[in-house]
Amino acid sequence: MSRLKVVLRGTIVNEIELSPDKEYIGGRKEGCDIRLQPEKGISREHFKLKYTDGKWQIVAISRFGDVFSLGQKIEQADLQHGQSFHVPPYDFTFFDMPDSAMAGGGQERILQPVNENTRTMLGAVPQVPYIKITDAKGEVLEMLRLEVGEVWVAGRDPACQIIIPDQRVSRRQYEIHKVNGAYTILDLASVNGTFLNGTPVSSTDPQTLKSGDAISVLDNIMYFELHDPNFKYKVENIDIPQIQVEAPVEQEPKTMVEDEQKTTTEIVDEGTEVEEYTQTSQDEQVEEYDVQPQIQAGDSPFTGMPGGGQQFDPNQFYTLNQGPGMPGPGSIPQSPVPPAKKKITQNKPLMLTIALVVLGLAYYVSENMNQQEKLPVAPISDSDPFSRLTPAQQKEVQELYALAEQAYAQQKYDLALEKINKLREILPTGYKDSERIALEAEQANLTLVQAEKDAQARKEREEQEARMKEIVLSCEKLISPNITAAEMNQCMAPVVAMNPDHPDYLRLMGEAERIEKERVQKEVEARTREQQIEEFKRLFKDAEQVQEQGYAFKAIRKYEAVLNSQLPDPGNLKRIAKSRIEFIKEKIQEKSEGSMSAAENFIKQGNLKQAVLTLREAQVYDPTNQDIKEKIETYSYELTRQVRAIYQESIIEENYGIIENTETKQGAKEKWKKITEIDLEDGEYYKKAVVKLRRYGVM
Repeated sequence: MSRLKVVLRGTIVNEIELSPDKEYIGGRKEGCDIRLQPEKGISREHFKLKYTDGKWQIVAISRFGDVFSLGQKIEQADLQHGQSFHVPPYDFTFFDMPDSAMAGGGQERILQPVNENTRTMLGAVPQVPYIKITDAKGEVLEMLRLEVGEVWVAGRDPACQIIIPDQRVSRRQYEIHKVNGAYTILDLASVNGTFLNGTPVSSTDPQTLKSGDAISVLDNIMYFELHDPNFKYKVENIDIPQIQVEAPVEQEPKTMVEDEQKTTTEIVDEGTEVEEYTQTSQDEQVEEYDVQPQIQAGDSPFTGMPGGGQQFDPNQFYTLNQGPGMPGPGSIPQSPVPPAKKKITQNKPLMLTIALVVLGLAYYVSENMNQQEKLPVAPISDSDPFSRLTPAQQKEVQELYALAEQAYAQQKYDLALEKINKLREILPTGYKDSERIALEAEQANLTLVQAEKDAQARKEREEQEARMKEIVLSCEKLISPNITAAEMNQCMAPVVAMNPDHPDYLRLMGEAERIEKERVQKEVEARTREQQIEEFKRLFKDAEQVQEQGYAFKAIRKYEAVLNSQLPDPGNLKRIAKSRIEFIKEKIQEKSEGSMSAAENFIKQGNLKQAVLTLREAQVYDPTNQDIKEKIETYSYELTRQVRAIYQESIIEENYGIIENTETKQGAKEKWKKITEIDLEDGEYYKKAVVKLRRYGVM
């Protein structure tokens, strides 16, 4: 059974069973047997599949679109099992195998649901290869699934399975092979080379590919990955048991106390509590959850901080009260109000007294702050570093500053910086806007240095351009019908080292690749033509051998096959075959007429047996001659009638016991011998006469 699998951009869109009795047309026309989408480059009738001489053939019938196989454009080719051909963006794979194989191993696998009874089989996980193409930022541009076939070619040629849209990349850059479940990569003698994880890929020794390996061609990064196509399905069908979680038991918040002298509660009677407070010092009375810093007046005006210049940590009381089950620093306690605080807040006269005290303290604070604002301000001159210098130092600073200004105005920035640095040695804080002069001088220096660097870089670029132009002119002279891409790449190597994207490099490489491809194509066509010529000569030689063996009509059929062949005929063998056919037919005609004439002579002589044998010999050379056939039937019937009469007489003689000859009568044996002489060996009575003679010991 023959099948054709149709794949569009990595997805199987159709699978067709091919019948040898039918021709199949592929294209975008509605009446085509293999209907293709109206993509760019696909003709209305693009190619034809036909079964000829026991083989399936593909024939390109489009005048504009191309058909590719094994990376080459084809016009007509025999299809082998597993062979692929391409009509971009379609991929076709031809399968030709016996029905038993299709019924057995050719069935597609059916995914079974995953459950607790599904067994894990080592090595049974399906691995589907993918090529992940990323941009310069590492973002995924495309995930290309490598499904059809066992060889995938990468390059910028549209016929490649992995298309790299970069003019610098070779048409056929590298290829990936699948052998016994393992994947390897091989560089196809590309111009820029292929790198696997940063290491160059050989063009002679395949290198093993592992999932996650990075394949790079110039700045084109691709990742080879193996995925399980059923992974998502299996994960979604995993039965995860629910976990029972017990709810936590709420606990009462614990009470924390700063020291061991704390309020104790004694149970005197059921339902009655008596609170008993122990006396603590004024410094150690810290109310739980409500600690406030004490307000004290020190040597400095009141600031709301403890006296003595100590800094107060606002998180201190939270730290003191922090413990198991308590909030951390910076958080607000959410525990219930303790009994002591609750008792204070419910005492309204006490709360009113506290409010009056707070207002008094606020008035005291504002008065102290106003007095602080009225304090006399010290003269600025006391804090001016320049005023603390000696008169000689002040004069030197002024002179250095004036020299720095003058040098800066004259664009002598190094001298200006030198004077400012000497000034800083005397007056580190600077004088007037000396720091501004220093900063602008440094910036101006940097600008001058950068300008020099830019000029040097510009000069180097001009020299580089001149050098590359000289190399390009010398490489252009290599363009000839025998140029190879490798030779051009070697010539342009210095240009590539200086500028891989140089337009002249891309132009000359493209021209060299085109010439080399056309030359290789012509060589392939020449070899193909030579093979076809040899095949045609073989057909003609077979016809000659059959003719020499004496099989006229078989020779005619062989020569007719030579005439109908589409193979090239540089030696005009078809003309010779045509003349041979005419010659054989003339000989057959002469043979037939001679045989019929000889048969007539034998009839006149009464020798029917020899007449029939002569006509039978003529029928071998001219089986379509009806006259010969009719005469054979007529003479055979007459011969059978005569022999039958003799045989009937012999049987009568046998019944009367006259087996041998007598003086007056011929015996049965003599008549049986006569039958064997005049009858044909395949005749009915010839065979009966032989049986009789053997019975009586004659034969």
